Amino acid sequence: MSIVTGIRSAVLSDVVSIAKIHVACWREVYSFMPKEVQAKRDYKFRLDQWLRWFDALPKDEALFVLLDTDEVVGFAVAKANKDPDIDVLGEFHACYILPHYRGGQAGPVAMMALAEFLRDNGLWPACVWAFKHNPYRRIYPAIGCKPEVFRDRHIAGFALPEIGYRAPDYPVLMKRLNRMCVSAAQRQTESLQTPHPRLLVHG
Repeated sequence: MSIVTGIRSAVLSDVVSIAKIHVACWREVYSFMPKEVQAKRDYKFRLDQWLRWFDALPKDEALFVLLDTDEVVGFAVAKANKDPDIDVLGEFHACYILPHYRGGQAGPVAMMALAEFLRDNGLWPACVWAFKHNPYRRIYPAIGCKPEVFRDRHIAGFALPEIGYRAPDYPVLMKRLNRMCVSAAQRQTESLQTPHPRLLVHG
């Protein structure tokens, strides 16, 4: 597992990296989707999507990038909730991180940045949607999110089951995310202190 070294607001020069990560993560995490859906969400589709976002710069949305030094290794989006099926003001819209950066601080750090944006912009309480077959949706119950809506999301003519979760109260969420960050940092420190068998030198 590699370590994320920082997070910041995205800028236009990040758009190529964001589009590439978006495509790669969709193909890996959402491998259960029909090939027709994946084919319609190729690199050109994502590049155009994010170029439009930077052109519009919606005031009620935030786009962050996760960094390994200067390399973009993930991104996360928060926005106002416009979905009438769940009665909240804000939405954790997306969080995509390259595989070898998952499992540490990256996810919690991204979620904390999104939560802070939503709270500071009057977009709380908040929700998050996840496809039912997304193997990573287990993190949401772990941080206190409650399943509230079960429905199908229609993409390119296909019905894909998804779940809408209501986020817990802001202090509760931030406390749990911070605890996850601390735990991940401890694991990484212990890993660095444990000698790797291949690095042992015998006289």
